[in-house]
Amino acid sequence: MSAATDELLVYKTIHSDTGAYSLLVERYQHQIFDLVYRIVHNQEDARDISQEIFIKAFRSLDKFRQESKFSTWLYRIATNHCLDFLRKNKREKYYLLPEHHPESGSAGEIPSGSWSNPEQQLIQQEKLAQLQKALQELPESYRLPLLMQHYRQLSYQDIAEIMGIPVKTVATRINRAKNMLKEYLAGGDDCELHSCKRETGTIPGRRLPML
Repeated sequence: MSAATDELLVYKTIHSDTGAYSLLVERYQHQIFDLVYRIVHNQEDARDISQEIFIKAFRSLDKFRQESKFSTWLYRIATNHCLDFLRKNKREKYYLLPEHHPESGSAGEIPSGSWSNPEQQLIQQEKLAQLQKALQELPESYRLPLLMQHYRQLSYQDIAEIMGIPVKTVATRINRAKNMLKEYLAGGDDCELHSCKRETGTIPGRRLPML
């Protein structure tokens, strides 16, 4: 039997089926945690913020008009909530790459056997460190669409709806972000970004409590 659609689960939740919302949380909790972590770069904050996002979405379901996909609407809430958190905490610089955290070691750590010798591993780690620094320098308006497109594989249309800007502007900003990275990396290309994407998957996090 096929899984219930997001729209059906939203309808059931609005009509007092709280179990339906638990299914939505389960469906999107890892994606939301991953996005939040890449913005705030702190595992504990990411867990707390993710929980707050699902609570906020639950309380706002009656405002969801299905003019966009539920996932797009949820990402919009998540992005805005993260930006509010950063501004309140005056975190003007944040990362797209994972930091070390004790539960799983460094999520950006080079997997054993990925390269044939330690020298190659060291070179790759240095490239990732350079990329991390370059990403910090991107303006927020360029960094966010790049994050959503590259790490969450969202379409330009989805990003446009989340950020409230035209699709052409999304494309321009992502292209400009990549060019800025190339310039910062002394004329290199964005292959390091693709390498980083391969080496830094979803950050392990505890299962969010069901509402």
